Amino acid sequence: MNNIAEYKKNIILDSTNPRNGNNEINIGLLVKKYRLKRGITRQVLANKSGISLRYLAQLESGKGNPTVSIIANIAYALNLSSYEFFYNDKDVIETNLINNKIKSFNSTQKNKVFELIDNIYKENNSKKNKNKIALIGLRGAGKSTLGNLLHKEYTYPLFEATSEIEKLGGMNINEIIELGGQGMYRRFEFDVVKSLNENNTKLILLAGGSIVSEDKTYNYVLNNYFTIWIKASPSEHMERVLSQGDSRPMSSNPRAMDDLNNILNERVALYSKADLIIDTENKSIQDSYKNLKTKLF
Repeated sequence: MNNIAEYKKNIILDSTNPRNGNNEINIGLLVKKYRLKRGITRQVLANKSGISLRYLAQLESGKGNPTVSIIANIAYALNLSSYEFFYNDKDVIETNLINNKIKSFNSTQKNKVFELIDNIYKENNSKKNKNKIALIGLRGAGKSTLGNLLHKEYTYPLFEATSEIEKLGGMNINEIIELGGQGMYRRFEFDVVKSLNENNTKLILLAGGSIVSEDKTYNYVLNNYFTIWIKASPSEHMERVLSQGDSRPMSSNPRAMDDLNNILNERVALYSKADLIIDTENKSIQDSYKNLKTKLF
């Protein structure tokens, strides 16, 4: 079985690959990045990929030297092709190129660029249809609470993505993932998001926290819904989940807070693509809802 270091001349480590240079030592960081982006634990990834938890821990710490077969198994478990695994940072590279150009501008030129971006954003935002609203963010931010308030006041039909996925699959989420893995869950998720958009003139969608990690689905949401990131601090996310009577996050994982911090940090750039951001940190439900209505309408 060939070692990843022996593939420098193939497509994985091709000289045109923008990730070329330190790929051998960064494989573990890529694995960790995509795992956190998916919002799954190391144990779950180990089970799905058939790779030992101990080896996976070594790999993510930069000590492993994986074979192509191991990378393929991990990518499959993360619902990624091997190509996507290595080439998924195109947006980051383009952003870096733009940043480098802006750095060369003087202060007056920078102000013109920022003013132009701000005007384009405001123009796009004002024209976007607000009859179809998607609330995104991690569990415990307040999506359900604020979504239900909007539903009651404005009579928008309210749909929870998780419930709709379970209806489509005819089984609960755990059974869907157990039966068909992340791939089946993501296919159902896309079908639900697309079907709701096509069959409703107005609605509120309470999206799952990890919807942003699937490019196809998230891009569809961004293009067809008015997206609102309901944001909170990691500690508030955890406190609210626990206050709802669900102690599983802490009881089953002593490092739950560390994982939550890592997941949120990994997804900030994705959540920030939303049309609107509502920060509920240290705010009452009433204040958060008033802020939402003011910015939305």
